Amino acid sequence: MPHLKKCVFVDDLLAVTILSCLGAIFVLVPPFNETFLRIPVALSLFFFVPGYAFISALFPGNKEISGIERFTLSVGFSLVLTVFDGFLISLLPWGYRPAPIVISILGITTFFSILAIFTRKLKDESEQFSFSLKEFIKSIQSDEVDEEPEEPEEPEKMTSPAEARRFHRSKSKVKAKGLKYPSITGKGADTRKKPLPPEIEKALVIALIGSIIISSAMLAYAKMTREKETFTMLYLLGPDGKAEGYPDESFINVPVNVTVGIENHELQSVNYILQMKVDEEVIQELNVPLKDGEVWQKNLTYMRHSLKNDRSKLEFALFKEKPDYFSYRSVHLYLDNNNTFSHLVDEKYTDASSLPVIKNGEMESSEIWNFTSNTEYITGSYVSGSGVNSSLAYRISSSYNGSLFDQPGQSGEISQNITCDEDTMAVLSAYVIDNFNLTSKEDSQLKYVAVNGDTVWTDGVSEAEGWQHLEVPVSLQAGENNLSFGLRQMPGEIVPVDVFWDRISFKPLSELSAYISETNTVETVPPTSSVLELPAFTDNKTFRVSWNGTDDLSGIAYYSIDSSTDGVNWEPWISKTTDNSSSFTGKDNQTYYFRSRAVDRAGNEEPEHPEPDARTQIYTGAPRVMLDILPNPCKTATTFNVTYPVPLQSAVCLVTRDGFESESCELTTSDNITWTGNYIARNGDYFRVEAVCTDVFGNTVSTLDELFVDRSISNFTIELTPRTINKGDLEINVTPSTTLKSRPSVSVSGSPAVNVTYLTYSDGSYYYKARIKSELNEGEHKVSVNGYDLESEQMTGNTTFIVDHSG
Repeated sequence: MPHLKKCVFVDDLLAVTILSCLGAIFVLVPPFNETFLRIPVALSLFFFVPGYAFISALFPGNKEISGIERFTLSVGFSLVLTVFDGFLISLLPWGYRPAPIVISILGITTFFSILAIFTRKLKDESEQFSFSLKEFIKSIQSDEVDEEPEEPEEPEKMTSPAEARRFHRSKSKVKAKGLKYPSITGKGADTRKKPLPPEIEKALVIALIGSIIISSAMLAYAKMTREKETFTMLYLLGPDGKAEGYPDESFINVPVNVTVGIENHELQSVNYILQMKVDEEVIQELNVPLKDGEVWQKNLTYMRHSLKNDRSKLEFALFKEKPDYFSYRSVHLYLDNNNTFSHLVDEKYTDASSLPVIKNGEMESSEIWNFTSNTEYITGSYVSGSGVNSSLAYRISSSYNGSLFDQPGQSGEISQNITCDEDTMAVLSAYVIDNFNLTSKEDSQLKYVAVNGDTVWTDGVSEAEGWQHLEVPVSLQAGENNLSFGLRQMPGEIVPVDVFWDRISFKPLSELSAYISETNTVETVPPTSSVLELPAFTDNKTFRVSWNGTDDLSGIAYYSIDSSTDGVNWEPWISKTTDNSSSFTGKDNQTYYFRSRAVDRAGNEEPEHPEPDARTQIYTGAPRVMLDILPNPCKTATTFNVTYPVPLQSAVCLVTRDGFESESCELTTSDNITWTGNYIARNGDYFRVEAVCTDVFGNTVSTLDELFVDRSISNFTIELTPRTINKGDLEINVTPSTTLKSRPSVSVSGSPAVNVTYLTYSDGSYYYKARIKSELNEGEHKVSVNGYDLESEQMTGNTTFIVDHSG
């Protein structure tokens, strides 16, 4: 890294930086920009200051270029830097305006001034550039120049160090070129000097003076001999009377003000015609007669009263004497159309009661609306059950099927006249649907809405779209206004179609949906919601109920939650809440049902849920456990059945014989309510059985019972009803004395064979039915039962009945 010396002269750099700051003040800041100093300061800012800073950074030494060269290059490079700066600014978003130009010139000057300080520090203090006006003048006037280059003095002949330091102090003690050094006695004192013209300086001075004289002469000649130019100036001024700050956005019912100026330099009086156009439509025309040299300025106002998308072109076209196809002069602005209404806060825009009323907008009667059609193929009528809520709607029906390429367009519409007290704006809301369920590439049939003959909304009948909810901001004039809703057919292929209109009304602008599409339709897809699943039972009278929902388009605005004690009769619990959960307090041993209903931000309401979303039952005490042991007494094995009114986590039976530890019998379940398990008694004839149950809340409850074992009892108890039969059904009830591996088989002896049908199992018994026919031989017949216990040991049993055909 090079060693930096002390910069002995920075006054010039400070001067140009301060001058550029003054330029910014006198050009941009009022009231300084209205003083006479604005022009000279601005000229120095653009024609000298940035170039001087640049040359100072490029040539930091005092012998690299002369003073006149430095001045000349400063002026030249100032022009270059200013031109390129203006070109770059014109490409940036700020545009070619005074503020960005002056600030950028200030930045350039400051940058090169700081750079110049560092480049000067790279040189020795005696070689750094410094400036003295007095010495600069002397250097131009002097005829002397050193014949020989200076030679360093011998150490013993040089001036004292104190004198040298005094001469080279930091603040402008180093002299500019042309500065006369004190004579030094000694060996180098006889340096010869002879008169010699300073060729470079004098040549530049002569060239500069000559160029000035020639330029002045040419300018005077051109001024005296040229013919006067004829022209007209047409320009726009911003709110401060300057060529900046132009409006760039247009709001509904908000004036856009622009000052238009015309200057006549045609050397004669001219009758100008000025037209103000918006998107090529003339909205104002003025006659402006001006004498030669006369200036005309006027503040013109444009106000938008209707919706427009994208941007509009506000043009001012100037014509001579009369309007023509091509304008003589033209200027324009592009305005972005902002269709928001937040700035319209007057009562007529926010109060629904101040709006005109559309009669029979719900289509609940067959009056008010007037139907017209220009063809017999399009008819209109009120139709029941076709509205938004299955109510009445107005149907415009087209029965035409064919081509309209060679025929004029056909249409049919309903209309109504309404009266307004004053000019206003409102949102026209309506619902429309068509029964066209195909997809067409051509919009040869259109649904449309018109206000005072101007179409404000239209949509093609080209696919199944369902109900469309329109919200169209419209302008209403004081007095009578006409509203029309219809079907229009254009040249093309036409198929029969029905269009239904319903729920037509006005809304204040403040109620315009924030979720309206570019086609002025509000999405009509309702949201979906549900109360989240609750536990089947809860032991707390106050419990948490949660819900959620989805709406992919506008999002959910709020929920309403209903509750019921029977799932049929519902009562509102929470209305219009944005929360997703709340605490509910109920009564003991009561079942509660819940359902939700959501409304999205576009106003669409979810249909009512026909079934509950969730349910739960409150119980605060421990219910009773039911333990059944079948069979009991048993021969070898039995089955434990445990029933609990609420779901259980687990159930187990502890079987204890006197003098022995308890055996555990795990129970299984399919519904967590009823639990079963088998137990084989291999030793002993008496057992205590404890059923231990754990519910879903971790509570433990138990019950006790006894099990008796009698190995002497028969394998099966078989009951027959009746014991004597002629013909018909013989009922067979089989009760095993031990738990079986599967259902036992039953057979009846006799000829022909008797068909036995299994019916059911209940309370430890199996029920069968045998069909006794009249062909079965009389006498005693045997009923045999065959089964297997849990250890796969065969068990058999039988009994008899009598067949008697004598009765």
